[in-house]
Amino acid sequence: MLAAFTKLKNAQKVKEFLLKRNLIDLDHLPAKELGFIYFPLRKKAVIPDAEVVDTEFRFFLKDKQPNLEELLRGKLTARQLRSIPRSQEIVGTIMILEVPESLAHQEKIIAQAYLKMNRHVTTVVKKDQIHSGIFRLRKVKILAGKKTKETIHHENGLKMKIDLEKTYFSARSANERLRIAKQINAPEQVLVMFSGAAPYPLVLARNSSAEMVYGIEINPLAHQLALENVALNSLGKKIKIFPGDVYDLLPKLRKRFDRIVMPLPKTGEEFLPVALKKAKPGAIIHLYSFLEESGIKEYSKKIKKICAENKKEARILRTVKCGQFSPHIFRICFDLRIR
Repeated sequence: MLAAFTKLKNAQKVKEFLLKRNLIDLDHLPAKELGFIYFPLRKKAVIPDAEVVDTEFRFFLKDKQPNLEELLRGKLTARQLRSIPRSQEIVGTIMILEVPESLAHQEKIIAQAYLKMNRHVTTVVKKDQIHSGIFRLRKVKILAGKKTKETIHHENGLKMKIDLEKTYFSARSANERLRIAKQINAPEQVLVMFSGAAPYPLVLARNSSAEMVYGIEINPLAHQLALENVALNSLGKKIKIFPGDVYDLLPKLRKRFDRIVMPLPKTGEEFLPVALKKAKPGAIIHLYSFLEESGIKEYSKKIKKICAENKKEARILRTVKCGQFSPHIFRICFDLRIR
């Protein structure tokens, strides 16, 4: 049987590559041997950090997991089952369950079903409040499993300690973080404003040639998590995180940056003037906003106006959809070149 053969230290990176490209055979279990691991494959392919081999042994079949319909048969109607979103956000070992309000009375039954379906999920929670306040925090309510709101999340070859109530974090932004990292092709000085528990600094430092990545975070609880995550991934030589308000701290940094990331979608443009003052000529700024598609053109004009008022010229290199906030509202990233 075909398999991707790699060292255990590369296992997570190779697994993510295989899953993303639908190459891994999910019906069989990987096999470990003497510091190496074999991932069963569906077809032959070129795989970074791994060798494709034709094994002489057989992989063990996975136990077939029941699906949601099987687990909830007789407990919910077919119509109710169809109304449950099949894609749920998972942070580490915690699933954040989203169900329609009409199923609020059945949410614990649904949570137990998802817990049985996903072996690596040990806790299921629901959003008890929307993100609010200066720190953009939210409360969550535990519906099933272990009584914890803290987990270790794996992403892009990194481990991140996340507490769902202490910091804003979106697992669904993993591809977007990697997209930014792949744009860094030379040693750069990079700034991440509103850096939270450091997901952007970590991904950029580990997956790019950035010389140094700086982060600024106003939430002291998120900042503490960031420090722990930098140490957890041994990236202290490439990342510097500062606690405090961007307005106060950024002018005091005697540096200008080749790239500035602004992952604050609701009011990010309000901080654009202070970012422009720290952008080198030709720097790239990644500015995020929640918008309807029809609002992209108008927002682009707004960005250029803010830059002009600050005696800068912004060229919009691209606009990228990198998430959906609601049925008609998207998280949009504007990649800007500043002159």
